[in-house]
Amino acid sequence: MTAGACFVSARLRVLLLAFVALRSTAVGAQEPPGSAVQGRTRRIELTSEPPATLPEISIQPGIASLLLFDAPLASDGVELEGKERFRRVVVGEDTVALVPSEALREGERLRLTVRFVADATPGEAHFLLVVVPGQADTQVEVLRVQRNPGPARNESTGLAEELQQLREENARLRAERASFNLLDAITAPWMQGGGIAAEQFKRPLPRVTGADLELDEALSFRAASRVAVKLTVTFSRSERPWSLGSAALIGPDGQRLHIVQVWQSKPTAGDAAKVLLVVEAEAAGSRPLGPHTLELREAGGDRTLRLGSVAFPDL
Repeated sequence: MTAGACFVSARLRVLLLAFVALRSTAVGAQEPPGSAVQGRTRRIELTSEPPATLPEISIQPGIASLLLFDAPLASDGVELEGKERFRRVVVGEDTVALVPSEALREGERLRLTVRFVADATPGEAHFLLVVVPGQADTQVEVLRVQRNPGPARNESTGLAEELQQLREENARLRAERASFNLLDAITAPWMQGGGIAAEQFKRPLPRVTGADLELDEALSFRAASRVAVKLTVTFSRSERPWSLGSAALIGPDGQRLHIVQVWQSKPTAGDAAKVLLVVEAEAAGSRPLGPHTLELREAGGDRTLRLGSVAFPDL
């Protein structure tokens, strides 16, 4: 490994460890018991032309949002409206980390301006930070669309490689931090006295549409106030890399369950990748649940995986 590669790896590790620690501290200190916030990963592309409307970034009190830029930021190049109402504002060479405080209220919109170094195009970018109920953009990749195809292709390739390293390192860190014991489950407020019921999908397994993949295994779970779906899928070698951003569980009458969290075991880039995809949602009561449709939306893309006839066990 070259010295440059060692530097990039070290930089990524420091950045991720700092953000994970920042995010854990914010959530642990501020998020009220039983609250459910759906985190998203997004990509915003900038051009030299001013946008018709400012890009919006969803934020939540106590939840950290990390903005990753593909160009260095100018010294003192970040202006944040209402900065005093944020618990943390950390500006790096090409990153901005934000942790809003409880002083912000639902629906508030704050302007964020960042300025790049002198030779960057565009020279600055403007965003609207919006307090959206139950939703936070926890990671936002901001890319500049270049007109010169040669340098742009090289820069885009380098950025893509760096972002892929970020995703892989983030997945590894999350796996290391995902320690679990029986005490966590039996003392959880959603457990109550009925325990957790599990049901394996019968074969032949239904088909997942939206990408070239095979469904290897599927299980559904139900507790007193929660349900979950766990899928084991293998993406084809020919399929472009796909990352889980958000999800929906839609009932037979069109009602949607409130999503608590989504999780993906590892990136799908490279050879045929077998990954675990998990979606957890709120579902109070013990009445039988009809078949639901599961939608898994791509982070920063337009591909949506769909799986119909998802059944949940009775308690």
